[in-house]
Amino acid sequence: MSEFWKRPKFWASAIVILWIAYIVYANFQLEPVEIRIVPRLVILQLRVSAVIIGAAIFGSVLTIALQFVWRRRSSKNGSQSAAAPGSSSSTVA
Repeated sequence: MSEFWKRPKFWASAIVILWIAYIVYANFQLEPVEIRIVPRLVILQLRVSAVIIGAAIFGSVLTIALQFVWRRRSSKNGSQSAAAPGSSSSTVA
């Protein structure tokens, strides 16, 4: 278990997790954000932390979807390409 504490990867990830927790907690204390969809009729109130969490989830899902599409497209193109000519074992004298 002592090896686990000595790894820099553990400390870096711990700092990042604590920093994200601080951001969410500190922004949870702020006043809600008002989004006026229709003037004086429809007002949407969202907490700042909800906006941050929603943006993070949306960005993660969008990134995963784009990677999936990109890899799928590149694997289709790779299988349809012509095979490279093999090297010949004959020598020219």
